[in-house]
Order: sequence, then structure tokens, then C-alpha cells
Amino acid sequence: MSGASTRQFVYLSHLVIQIGGWAFRIGILIGLLQSGMSAAGIGIAVTFAPIMLGSLFLSPLVDRGDPISAMMIVNAVRVCALLAIFGTDEADSFLSYAAMAVLSLVQPVYLSAEVSFFRRITSEDGMISVLRNIANIDWLTYLLGMFAGAMLSDQLHLLGILAFNISAIILSFIMLLGIKQQFRRTPAVLEARPSGTILDLAPLYPAFLAVFLLNLGAGIINVYPAIRATADGVLDKSVLLTIVMSNGVFALLGALAVKPIFELLGALPTIAGAAVLLAACLAMMSLDAGLPMTIVSSSAMLGFGQIFAAAAHAHMVSSVAPDRAGRLSGLFQCCTYSGVAGNGIALSLLGVRLSFAMVVLLCAASAFVAFAVAAFAVVTSRGSQSSWPGDR
Repeated sequence: MSGASTRQFVYLSHLVIQIGGWAFRIGILIGLLQSGMSAAGIGIAVTFAPIMLGSLFLSPLVDRGDPISAMMIVNAVRVCALLAIFGTDEADSFLSYAAMAVLSLVQPVYLSAEVSFFRRITSEDGMISVLRNIANIDWLTYLLGMFAGAMLSDQLHLLGILAFNISAIILSFIMLLGIKQQFRRTPAVLEARPSGTILDLAPLYPAFLAVFLLNLGAGIINVYPAIRATADGVLDKSVLLTIVMSNGVFALLGALAVKPIFELLGALPTIAGAAVLLAACLAMMSLDAGLPMTIVSSSAMLGFGQIFAAAAHAHMVSSVAPDRAGRLSGLFQCCTYSGVAGNGIALSLLGVRLSFAMVVLLCAASAFVAFAVAAFAVVTSRGSQSSWPGDR
């Protein structure tokens, strides 16, 4: 099997599992929102905290061996977690929260294993295409999965959506098993011994800081339209579906645009430009000019966020050896989700003390500082061979 065909099969596996995953997420989200805002708050907590733990402590393990096996193990864990929810037909239950926590814990491991595998069979220059394709799949399946989940939630309820997701995971597992069998004759691709420690990535810390600051500013602010759509505890499903579909379309457009922009401007200008445009979107949202403007600004944020994320992730992964890609991807995800969690905490604490406009302006300031970090790197890189601290 050639490298190109192998990538296509991994992409297909990713597409299948993401469709089921998004359908499950929208089903759980609707169930939690209907159970009350406190249930939704608990759902957010058990989603983001485990992601940070998994990305920081479990993702580096994929560099120690076979990333395809790691993805298969994650899929097996996912099936077990989802089967545990079959004991209840309610989203707001202990089993549901526990399953969500487990799914979040292994989520970054799967992506890190994918990135690690792709890095072993792809050149440095080709990683922007790989991560662009992954982002395209993520947001295409977001549109399909969210729509399917919203439509199926009334007819099949939670158990039907669970069965749909489990079927997708099993199909993905079978595809990965086929890929693993193809690489039995080339074990060097699947087996590695990671070199160095986390301290060796110190030159890339400014990049991690920029990722954290941008997400500290943007974070869950795109969830605000959904909060606005839920008035007096009553959820308008048609408005919510409009919001998530609008968000998905703009994010998909951003993912589609990142490669030509990356190749035209270079990594750092792309990262800096996306950050400053995202800060501008936050400033626009601070006007609080009604639900339509909020939807437009949040959707544009997601588009620019995809450009920032794919460019930064590709640039950083290409700066390290293939046997470090899993650890770096895990750190990237940890910075992303710790920023998102910090943004959620900030909104919760400051929202009762400050006006919405002031809170969002503070978020815009954080995103602008991320732009400043990237812009400083652009300036300094012009006088050196490196395009970011840590580049080889």
C-alpha cells in the first residue's frame, strides 16, 4: 500500500468515527440543555478537564510504539464507555458523565496517534496538507453529524444515537486493522523509540503560549449564541441547529482556505493574521448587537480559528523529528483546551461582575496578545534562518 493510499484510508477511518462522534455530542448537548444549565455546566467540566489530562500525560505514549494500535485501543475504550450509558436513557446521569469523561480522556490520544503516524510517512512540507485534510473532515462531519444528531434525537432518543456512534467506531476499528496488516512488512513505520524529553521542546514554548492565549480569548465564546438561543430554560432547536450549522460552514471554509494562505504567506504571517482577525471578531461581538450579529461573529471566529490552529499545528509538528510528533501534538491540544477551559472559567466568574461587552473585550485583548507573540516572531525571523523559535 502506497503512502498516498494509506493516508486516504486513515482519512476515511477518521471521517467515519467523526460522524458518529458529532451525532453523539449533539444528542448529549440537547439532553443536557433540556435537563438544565447546571447539567450543561457539569457536561462542560467533564469534557474539558479530561482532554487536558489525556493530551498531557497519555499522548506522549503514542511515540513509544505503534500509533495505529493506539488508535485501535482508543476505539475499543470508546465502545466500552458508550456501552456503559446503555444502562440509562438519560443524558443527565452518573453513567453519562463518566462515559463523557472517558471519551474526553482518550480523544487527544487518538489525534496525537494520527499525527504521529502521518508524520512518519509524510514529509515536513506535506504536514500542512495532512492537518488541513483532517480539519476539513472534522468540520464536514460536524455539519453532517450535528444535522443527523439533531434530526435523530427525537426519533431514536439517546440509545439510538449511541448505537449509531458505536457502529461508526467499530467500522473505523476494522479499517485501522486493515491498515495495520498492510504495515506488518514495514515495522519501522509502526515502531519507534522517542528521543529526548519535554524540556527539549523549550524553543517552541512561545508557540504554545500563543496557542494558549488565543484560546483563552476565543475559547467557548462561540457557545454564546447557543446560550442566547436558550431562554428561560426553553431550547429552540431550530435556532440551535441554525447556529451549529452556521458555525460549521464557516469553520469548514477556514479549513479549506488554510493551505493556500499558508503557502502564500508562510507559517508565521498566517498565524499572526488569523489571530488579529479573530481578535477583531471578538471586538465585533462585544457590541452585542443581537443574535444574528452574534452568530456571524462567532462563526467567523471559528473560520479564522481553523486557519490559526492548522497553521500553528503543522508548523510546530514539522519542527520536530517524527518520533516526537505525538508528544508535541498532545502539548498543542493541552494548550488549546486549557485556554478554552480558562475562557469558560473567566466567563463564569466575570460574567456576574462585568457587562458582557467588557468581558468580550478582555477576551479580545488576550487574542490580540497572541497576535503580538506571533508578530514578534515574524519580525525576529526575518533576521535569521528560523521561521519560529525551535525550527530546524
